[in-house]
Amino acid sequence: MPMFTLPIFFRRHVLFTLLNLAGLAVGIAAFLLVSLYVADEGTVDRGFTHADRLYRVGSQLNVGGQSIKLTFSPDDLAGSLKQEVPEVEAVTRIEPDRVMLGAATRYFEQRVLWADPDFLRLLDYPLERGDPALALARPDGVVVTRELARTLFGDADPMGRTIEVRHGPALTVTGVLAPLRQSHLVFTAIAAEAARGDKSWAHAKPRAWSDISGVTTYVRLAPGASAAAVGAALPAFVNRHNPPNPDKAGGGLDNMVSLRLDPVPDIYLRVKVLGTLAEGDVGTLQVLGGVALLILGIAIANYTNMATAQAITRAREVGIRKLVGARRRQLVALFTGEAVLLATLGTVAALALMELARPAFQGLVGRDVSLAPLTRGWLLPLLLATPVLVGVLGGFYPALVLSGYRPGEVLKGRAQAPGAGRVRAVLVVAQFAVSIALMVATLTVQRQVAHVQAAGLGYQPDSLYLVSNLPADLARAATLKAEVSRLPGVRAASLSSLVPAAQSESLSSFDLPADTRSTLRQARGIASFTADQDFFTTYGARLVAGKGLPSGWKPTEVDEEKPRYLILTETAARRMGYTKPEDAVGERLSINSEAPTEVAGVVADMRFQSARRADMPLMFLIKASGEHLTVRLAAGDQRATMAAVNAVVDKLYPDAEYLRRAFADERIESLYQSERRQARVFAAFGGLAVALANMGLFGLTALTAARRTKEIGVRRVVGAKVPDIMGLMAWQFTRPVLLANLVAWPVAWWALHQWLLQFTVRVDQAPLTFLAAGAVALAVALATVAVHVIRVASAPPVAALRYE
Repeated sequence: MPMFTLPIFFRRHVLFTLLNLAGLAVGIAAFLLVSLYVADEGTVDRGFTHADRLYRVGSQLNVGGQSIKLTFSPDDLAGSLKQEVPEVEAVTRIEPDRVMLGAATRYFEQRVLWADPDFLRLLDYPLERGDPALALARPDGVVVTRELARTLFGDADPMGRTIEVRHGPALTVTGVLAPLRQSHLVFTAIAAEAARGDKSWAHAKPRAWSDISGVTTYVRLAPGASAAAVGAALPAFVNRHNPPNPDKAGGGLDNMVSLRLDPVPDIYLRVKVLGTLAEGDVGTLQVLGGVALLILGIAIANYTNMATAQAITRAREVGIRKLVGARRRQLVALFTGEAVLLATLGTVAALALMELARPAFQGLVGRDVSLAPLTRGWLLPLLLATPVLVGVLGGFYPALVLSGYRPGEVLKGRAQAPGAGRVRAVLVVAQFAVSIALMVATLTVQRQVAHVQAAGLGYQPDSLYLVSNLPADLARAATLKAEVSRLPGVRAASLSSLVPAAQSESLSSFDLPADTRSTLRQARGIASFTADQDFFTTYGARLVAGKGLPSGWKPTEVDEEKPRYLILTETAARRMGYTKPEDAVGERLSINSEAPTEVAGVVADMRFQSARRADMPLMFLIKASGEHLTVRLAAGDQRATMAAVNAVVDKLYPDAEYLRRAFADERIESLYQSERRQARVFAAFGGLAVALANMGLFGLTALTAARRTKEIGVRRVVGAKVPDIMGLMAWQFTRPVLLANLVAWPVAWWALHQWLLQFTVRVDQAPLTFLAAGAVALAVALATVAVHVIRVASAPPVAALRYE
């Protein structure tokens, strides 16, 4: 029966069929795109052999209740773990680096992992050329990606060829990596660590475990070994190799270093620590997944709405079928089958639409989205089941409604769809509630990101140009600052170890003088950085206590070892036990048990990291050195001044290969990439939700206008004007949108309130934002209704009276 009647139905209801098909295709395509992305992100680093037994041994520096989580670990940790922890089956180390790799004097900046010989046995990235067990066993061996091999050697065979490290060793290609999937490690080459010669781990002098550099340690536990048991034994293991120091503040023992086990499959998405090369964002995945489900729900609601609205249109068909003997289950099967067939067509169209939209979606989420998950895991069965699931969900209720008509009343023209109007109203309210909530979320997230980039920084980021990663050279740094300061268009310049969005962190302890005005005798957990005498003027920081540095005073070489002055932030002064900022001025603090340094002043809090973090207690030791140069440019066209600054830098540092140059506001903006991505997601999917909701409203309006054509004709005959009829019809569809606001507003407010709690500086949820979203939804709905109402109401009344 469905094979013969369905094509006829499609031909008789082309508009509504196309609307249903388009709505389903868009909803399914959006859902599939997000599913591809989520599935791909969820499998990162899970393809390694014995991935469930692989762990990265991360470290944590602890000082006075404050801590810094690192990806790195003590250099000689690997050997001790292998010897003393029986649960450790294998261990390996890497050290990420950026070097200039080249062949035939052509060099390219690349990310390299210096690794132990057995690295590829634990983290077995696949090779398309070479033996992973032997590739790094050669002291000068290097494994490269296919792209790097092509860059260096073209189409020639790279195996056995030589790659030079600028200012470093020569390496021999012993393997070529297969195309890499996303990973928590980012690299284009893996080189044998022994190639570094005198700079290798084997020749390094023993260092205290608290002196952690850039070495990362991985272990594979033995089968059946408990990671929890190993983790519980790590504190005692650390104490044996790094005995705890007396805690003067608490009178007990305190170990500055602690270790932890990070499961390798969890690193990319769930482990947030300093030193991570690549990381995913669980929050973005949750937002994307939730919004995609809502979009799919709106698409299904559209189908259900229009199918139930067509009940009267098909009522006579149902009545005739019942009179000739059709049973209700046959009618339910017929109409559900129609829905499944339409969903099948929508799914096929969705696959094509998904491929067309994939480039734009990749730009939205900021990474490539592979089609590979379609052929594995849970996504392929879900794709095959989609037509049935969507068809049944979107068509079963309308099928029950349509098949429930009583033949006698149908043929007399008095058929009604019991409860259908209420169901349609509920679905319309739900659709617009989702649309309004997404619009509110989009506006709020955008306001929050703009707010945290400027509010509460404690300095003026505009026109600050930064040059980072300067080599340690006091004389050259002084010359650089002097020459840059003399350039036209430069208002001020400064050297420091801290700039906006810097990755470096620090913790220090302080011995307070015997006659201190503080409530403490020792303070711990203050972040300590260096800055020169012009730092606070360059940044426009506000002095809240003290006179600051003496006029005309400059740090000398002596200050590099024993700084004479320091500046605190307000939070640091409070953390150190001073009731008022003024109490800290003039105090002489013994930093890390060294010679006392005088507090010259206290400045307002300065935020250099994301507003998700509380204001850090900062202390600036006044020195003439620093790896960052900050230049405040004069207002106006700054391109010529910026070029002049770069020319001076290039002249003084011709051998510096990794200088990073950017404006401060650009670096601050980089701290909120996740939030900006979420804002783009809300905006894109919110617009899609509004479009789908109004697509459904368009179909409902057309059906309603068609059913009330005769009523409209009668009203026109008795004198009703087009605006009168427009008002009558508009109110019918305005009420669900107004009700949708009452549903969406509290839900959106609560969800956004929870999201905003992660920030220490946040915007208020302005009522105007909610009103604006509701007004937009109402305006779009009214415009959609007006298209049909004006067309029907403007027709000659005689045509309406002849309808049906």
